[in-house]
Order: sequence, then C-alpha cells, then structure tokens
Amino acid sequence: MNPQDETVPAVLEERRSQRSGTDVEESKISVGVSVAAEDSCEALEVDTLGIPYDENPEPGGVLPDAARSVGGVSGITAPSHYIPLNQVCVPAPALSVLNEEVISTTVVDREHPASDDDRRATARSSLRAGLAAQESGAFDSAAALFSLGRKQLGGDGWEVDGETMLKLCSEGAHASYTIDDFDTMNQLIDEVLGRDTSVQEKFRVYEVKILVEQGYGNHAEAIELGFDVRRKLGLPTLLNITREKVSILSILVGYARTCRALGNRTAEELANLPILTDERIIMGQRMLELLEISCYQAQPKMFPLLIFLMVRTSLEHGINASSCDAFAGLGILLCGGFGNPKRGLEMARAAELILEKPGMNRIKSRTIFVCEGLIRHWTEPLRSTLDPLLGGYKIGLE
Repeated sequence: MNPQDETVPAVLEERRSQRSGTDVEESKISVGVSVAAEDSCEALEVDTLGIPYDENPEPGGVLPDAARSVGGVSGITAPSHYIPLNQVCVPAPALSVLNEEVISTTVVDREHPASDDDRRATARSSLRAGLAAQESGAFDSAAALFSLGRKQLGGDGWEVDGETMLKLCSEGAHASYTIDDFDTMNQLIDEVLGRDTSVQEKFRVYEVKILVEQGYGNHAEAIELGFDVRRKLGLPTLLNITREKVSILSILVGYARTCRALGNRTAEELANLPILTDERIIMGQRMLELLEISCYQAQPKMFPLLIFLMVRTSLEHGINASSCDAFAGLGILLCGGFGNPKRGLEMARAAELILEKPGMNRIKSRTIFVCEGLIRHWTEPLRSTLDPLLGGYKIGLE
C-alpha cells in the first residue's frame, strides 16, 4: 500500500464494515495490498497474490480463482503442512514495475518529438535503470525499462543512437526470456540478428538464443549455433568432431595435451594466472561454458573435449569466470574417468580460489555445486559437503 495515499485506509475501513459478521480477521485485509493512487476501489478486490479478500483460504489447497499462488501440495508437502496463502508474507520488490501511466508520460511525444539529444539522454537513462533492475533480480521492471528506452528513441532509434538501441534490444531479449515473454524475445532477437553488425555486438543475443534452444531441448541446434559463433570469432570450433562420432583416441589425445600444458601447477598457481581481458576470447569461453550443458545431454563424449579446450585456453590467455567451469570440469574427469581424485580435488580448489576474485558472482552457485556435489565426495566424507551445498543453493536463490 502506498503510505502517501490517504484514500486507501478509508476504502479499507469501508470494506471492513461491509464484511462485519464474518469470521475473517480484519488483519487479513492489510496483507499484500499494493494499490496506486489512481486505482479504483475495484483494484482492492484481490491482493498482490491474486487472492480475493472475500474468501478465506483453508490449509491444504489453493484458491481455484487465484491469479497467482505460493507453494503447492504434493506427496512431500502434505495438506497438513500447507501454509494458507493469506498468511504468507511477500517482501516488497527492490524496484517497482513501471505502470502504464508512468510509461505514457515519459515516452517521447510522437507528434512533437524532442531533439535527438533529449531522446538519447532519456533512453540511456532507461537503459541504466533497466540494467540496475536486472542486476537486482527485478526482471519485470527491467523488461519494462528496456521497452521504455526503445520507445523513447522512436522508430528511427537505430539511426539516432545505434549503440544504445543495440543494448536495449539485447538486454531486453534477455529480460523477456527470463519472464517468459517469448514473443517479445523473438522479435528482439530477430531485430538484432537482422542488422549488419559484428558478431561481438550480437553476442548477447546469441547467448539468449542458445539458452532458448536448450530450454526447448534442442541441444544439437544449440551446439551448432555455439560453434558457429566461435567460428565467426575466429576461434577453434570442433565442428569436424561434432559431425562425427567422438573416438576414445581423440579424448586421450586431448587429455595428454591438457596434462602437458597444465604441468604440475598447484591450485594457487592456477588461481594466480593473469586475468583474461581479450573480449574475443572471453566470448569464446562463454560459448564453451554454455555448450557444456548441451554436450552433456546430447553428445557426452564431446564433453571432455570442451573441458580440455577451456583449460588450455585459460592457461594460454588467462582466467575469468568461465575458467571456474573449466577447472571444475577437469576435476570431474580426473576423479571419474581418469582415476586421479587427488588431482581432481586440486582442480576443484583452483576453481574455488578463482571464485574469490572480483566479478565471479554469476558462476558461484554452479561452481559450488560441481565442486561439492561431484568432486569432493571422492576424497572426503559426503556429510562434509552438505553445508557448502546448502550455501551454494542460497547463493543461487539470491
């Protein structure tokens, strides 16, 4: 509820009096209400979870006409353990979603367009706000802000400020993907990929496209796309291997090359390698990181080859967030297929040390899961991995 809106308490009090004689506690009315000053009394019919105020949820189910709900009932979550939805406390979002009135009053008037400088300034402001919202996890707000920025630039936005328009479309595609707005996502992807720009400028959209293919289970298409991006970047692709059956010999050759490049480096020495700064190599490593999932699902024998390539690239060009996946992945292979759990644990320690460096937040949860769930139990009691795994899970939620 907006604390500055003096009309809302009066409306609530009126509704309390209308519902007198029922066994519903008055405190229920104040839970989860979010009403703007211009909203009518009709907006008070449901709270932010879509629960009608005139009904009393009972333990063991979800209201049939609720627009949204929290939790559910399953074989594990028995009805007796179910929390009625009207008792759930939902924290306020970090950034509120822009409503239609704000958008309509902020967008440039098309009949009386502002100057190009004004359009650039307002669009860039929306872009910065959208990136901040996205960083905080407020993806609905981010998508609205990116859309607002595109409207502010107008139909000729690419000509007015191509760089800002590219970022608004690329980040907008990612935000739309996150909130399941696939129509907008596909429209933005096609708009960016249809322009005559470099692969580096289209890279963010390629990331989103691969994630979408993986989400649909199209792992072969994701692999082809990922290696096509690497080819356009001028990097090794392994395409000759993807189109043929991966042989044990090719895996052993890759392993020997990687061991030779790795030498006897300790975890500390690996973590102290130079930081990777070459944007082209960073993008190539990110492609391999994304393709690990598809290879594991569709072409598991190619998974070791990806890991070997990522490790050798980190040793040659430097480390970044993708290097955590590289060394942790090598740890998996060493513990399992190559029977060297001690060395595998050393690779896991290298990944954990790299995590402590700035800019590694996006890979923390995943690296903790791999190191604790797939590597450490080879040399330490399984019980010792539970607390770190729980910590990684919480990091992932955040």
